[in-house]
Amino acid sequence: MVHINSGIAGLVGCLLVGKRIGFGKELMPPHSLVMNMIGGALLWVGWFGFNAGSNLEASGGAVLAMTNSFVATAAAALAWIVIEWMIKGKPSMLA
Repeated sequence: MVHINSGIAGLVGCLLVGKRIGFGKELMPPHSLVMNMIGGALLWVGWFGFNAGSNLEASGGAVLAMTNSFVATAAAALAWIVIEWMIKGKPSMLA
């Protein structure tokens, strides 16, 4: 229910605001690479708390959830590095 509501609200907000000026015509890098990395790190740490903490006890299930969160993140980062290396010739922290 919460996810559907926030998704619809985001869609309506996008329709009301419209496209960004210059979208698709000029490069739009993020404002701050440091803030981008901080946001990604906070999201990553939050997923550890959410996935492992959802078990409500320190048991094998919590350890498995934490391990899966770590391995999945590492695999995704490695895959993205390889893809960006093949396409752009070098990986970046922005990816």
